[in-house]
Amino acid sequence: MKLPSMDLVRGTSEKVRGTRERMRQKQAFVWWIPVFVAFAGVALTEKRLLDVMGACLALLLLVFMVNRPGGTLIALVIFLPLEVFLFSLLFRFGVPGSFLRPASAIKELMAVALLIAGLRAIRDRGHKLDRIDIVVLIYVGVVTLYLIVPHLFAETAVTQWSPRFLAWRSDAAYPLIFFGARHAPISPRMKQRMLQVVVVLGAVMAFIALYQKLAPTSFSNFVLNTVHVVQYQENVLGQAPSAVASNLAYITQIKPLRASSILLSPFDLGDYLVIIVAAVGVRIGQNARSPLNYVVLAAAMGAIWFTSVRADALAAVIILALTALPHSRSPVEGRIRLIAALLVAAAFIVPSLPGSRFVGAQGGSSSATGHITEIEDGLNVFYYYPLGLGLGAQPGVANRFDPSKSLNSSDVSDNFITQTADELGVQALVPWLIMFVFILIALKRRASTGDPFAATFGFALLATMIAGMYHHVFLTFPGPWTLWAGAGLALSVYKPDTYEDSAESTITYPASAGVR
Repeated sequence: MKLPSMDLVRGTSEKVRGTRERMRQKQAFVWWIPVFVAFAGVALTEKRLLDVMGACLALLLLVFMVNRPGGTLIALVIFLPLEVFLFSLLFRFGVPGSFLRPASAIKELMAVALLIAGLRAIRDRGHKLDRIDIVVLIYVGVVTLYLIVPHLFAETAVTQWSPRFLAWRSDAAYPLIFFGARHAPISPRMKQRMLQVVVVLGAVMAFIALYQKLAPTSFSNFVLNTVHVVQYQENVLGQAPSAVASNLAYITQIKPLRASSILLSPFDLGDYLVIIVAAVGVRIGQNARSPLNYVVLAAAMGAIWFTSVRADALAAVIILALTALPHSRSPVEGRIRLIAALLVAAAFIVPSLPGSRFVGAQGGSSSATGHITEIEDGLNVFYYYPLGLGLGAQPGVANRFDPSKSLNSSDVSDNFITQTADELGVQALVPWLIMFVFILIALKRRASTGDPFAATFGFALLATMIAGMYHHVFLTFPGPWTLWAGAGLALSVYKPDTYEDSAESTITYPASAGVR
């Protein structure tokens, strides 16, 4: 075995020591925080002091997470689907709502940490912004303009800060998470661990959905009377009882049942599970023989079936069919296994189609008519308001703060493209669409080199876009933030140095390190 030269070892050691010394100098301000808190204890009221202490704690957490972007990303994808259940249980067992309400912002803090880690990598490692980065930043810039100057494009824009900021978070957070994950120093090992965590979470959600199908009353009782989700949403989140009833409609109305699992929405569950279908489908297509892959695929497809969300079911079938298509990087045996799994699934599903929502029964026909009407409404809004209705005129935010912005007292539109067009106008729609095209092309190119991670999130993004033709797919957090973080990692421009820990990087590197 050829040993490294002493000059290389010495140079590497000196580089690590120098980098760590620069880190200590940059973070020296952290040690002044206790002094500041002590001074604030004398000068501020009790409420102000608690606010300052909370801000200091958030700053300490931010510094900690910025230096551990891989672990932060994994913590984020774990926290997103568990937030409501976890915080509801904490509230039930006596944790005060005054603590839980600001604590729920931990997901935004993790997203900010990921973004800062990416920006720092751009500065210190000399990452070059490519066309994907530029179009992402242009889109986020337009959305931010709407946040700062609400009447810049639309005279009827929402003027209150709260709905505009909530809408900005929905519209701009997922591209920024993509940007941060793409540039942050996250090692290949942490990237694979992130995918493993997502698959495990998806499998758990799928099995819970299957349990919900088998025992719907028991599951609803658990959500309402054991977890106390209603009390959490009303007393901590401050939502009106009517809004809470609407949020939990798929838990309380169990005939006919539409599985929603811990996400409490069949649409959110279906959107999340198409990511799992993509991940497991790619594994099977590459001839991964573990029986667990087939178990997870069956559970995910079964759960999607019980959501009765036809768009997600269609998207899942399409991406599995695409995965089974022959190409140079796909082993013949893997494709045969995947095709066999699809045929077995079809043997169970096809006989169940008659009388189901998928063929127009159980309200499916009227729902399809409603989809068409809402899409037409969205197109009409874009025709009459090409510059958009303004930030905050989107489903969820508009219904909560300004019902006059809603169409048919429900949604602005029923399509993820017209939703963006109606709210933000053509000036945001154009870079937004270009962003999707560039990202899909880049994912396809990287997947064609044999990268299963890129193939997974390329198929997942494609499936989500298919589902988005019939409902909104980017306005919530568990699915969209997980999807876009994964897409950013799949297109990562970060190249670890030879002396880095392969599990995680917590070091800031100088610009001289370059990108290799």
